[in-house]
Amino acid sequence: MKELTGTGALIRLILRRDRLLLPLWVAVVVLVPIGIAASFASLYPTAEALRAYAEESMNTPAAVAMLGLVYNPTLGGLVAWRTGLNSAILIAPVSILFVIRHTRTEEESGRRELVGSAVVGRFAPLTAALIVVAGANLVIATLIAGGLISLGLPAAGSIALGLSAASAGWVFAAVAAVAAQLTQSPGPARGIALGVFGASYVLRATGDAGGEQGALFWLSWLSPLGWVRLTRAFAGEQWWVFALFAGLIVALVAAAYMLSARRDLGAGFLPQRLGPATASPSLRSPLALAWRLHRGALLAWTAGFAAFGIGLGAVAQSISRFLEVPQLQEWAIQAGAQDAGDAYLFTIMYVLAQVVSAYALMATLRMRSEETEGRAEAVLAALGLTVGLLSGLSVGDVGGELPRLFGRTMAALPAVWVMTGIAAAAYGLVPRFAAALSWSALALFFALELAWELRQVSTSVFGLSPFAYVHWAAPITVKPLIWLTAVAAALIAPGLVGFRRRDIG
Repeated sequence: MKELTGTGALIRLILRRDRLLLPLWVAVVVLVPIGIAASFASLYPTAEALRAYAEESMNTPAAVAMLGLVYNPTLGGLVAWRTGLNSAILIAPVSILFVIRHTRTEEESGRRELVGSAVVGRFAPLTAALIVVAGANLVIATLIAGGLISLGLPAAGSIALGLSAASAGWVFAAVAAVAAQLTQSPGPARGIALGVFGASYVLRATGDAGGEQGALFWLSWLSPLGWVRLTRAFAGEQWWVFALFAGLIVALVAAAYMLSARRDLGAGFLPQRLGPATASPSLRSPLALAWRLHRGALLAWTAGFAAFGIGLGAVAQSISRFLEVPQLQEWAIQAGAQDAGDAYLFTIMYVLAQVVSAYALMATLRMRSEETEGRAEAVLAALGLTVGLLSGLSVGDVGGELPRLFGRTMAALPAVWVMTGIAAAAYGLVPRFAAALSWSALALFFALELAWELRQVSTSVFGLSPFAYVHWAAPITVKPLIWLTAVAAALIAPGLVGFRRRDIG
């Protein structure tokens, strides 16, 4: 087919460009479920211990909101509960970023037009990106299944667990393929796709919070992330749920190709407002220029977080009624919340703060691509404002408690600043490795949190992560926040100095 000519060459090019990040991503995602399975086997060696752990977990609303329901209190069932959704969360956003990086970003930079002047079909770039990300997800699924089987877990459940996580990656890669056709710039495309991912997470968390018999459980069926749990790995696998994944993937990919065939190279379907013939005086400052460059992505992320806030406000009272259990209320008060429903909202806001950290890394690392056009200093000048605004808008007026909940949300901001500082330091001192170092740091902090929750590392080791001091299960105090802010400033300073002393590009 003429439109697919050159796909193989582009696949090889993508694999060469991402020869470091792609294996790192695969390794991190695969090691999480295998490591947890090994940990559970040693921590809870008997059926009674596994059952007690499952009951304790289901009495914690934050655990249910973040991980879903335990369908089977066996070793396999608990591994699926603890890792299935986490694996999907590690796979899906990277799949989104990967597809947009090799489609819409290539068009905006002009490389797509250059490649298109050779013997390359119209659909080759999109096809190559989808094939590589689909192949990486398939490798992840295979390694997860093989690793769990090698630990003695049933083959059917191991395959279902690996395949469910990979299916989530395929769905959101297809979402990204559609988003890449809608906008003219990669920032808004990322915002749209990640917004869909965030909405999917909130739908699943809201549906699972009340249990399978809850009035809102049907919301989990509207979310691809909910389908990951509903495959019921190690708990009487529901293989037919994979038909939902397949149908949605086919529909989204078909839509992406249809939109790609009907638009001009470099254009998008969402209308672009024409700018004035002369620049406004307000664009004379670096901050104003940075706002101009980032406003599409910023508005998309802001709209997504605002939608989350509205959704949380709509279901807050219903969730609180489901969680009116004395043990849960006691746990919530110890965590600094007023009740269990309040703790549920704290948990969601904590997760959103971690998502904002990912945006902070993307915004900071964009400076590398901006160097060729002399805009790096402008982007850096706007970064603090961007991240602060995103964090502030990450929760809406939930049940009329906006000031208190807004304060809890803003308390996570210093941890986000630390992630920004890490990326800024890496960009200024070792720009070639900035992306690898920044994303590796975020993955390491997530791994430390997971290991701490599984009691594999001590609290002092978890304290190496900035998120340890704003964790949903701990009251927030002022002193750690001051220290986090100081650490962020100490990281940004050498990044600025390094940038000023090295050559651009």
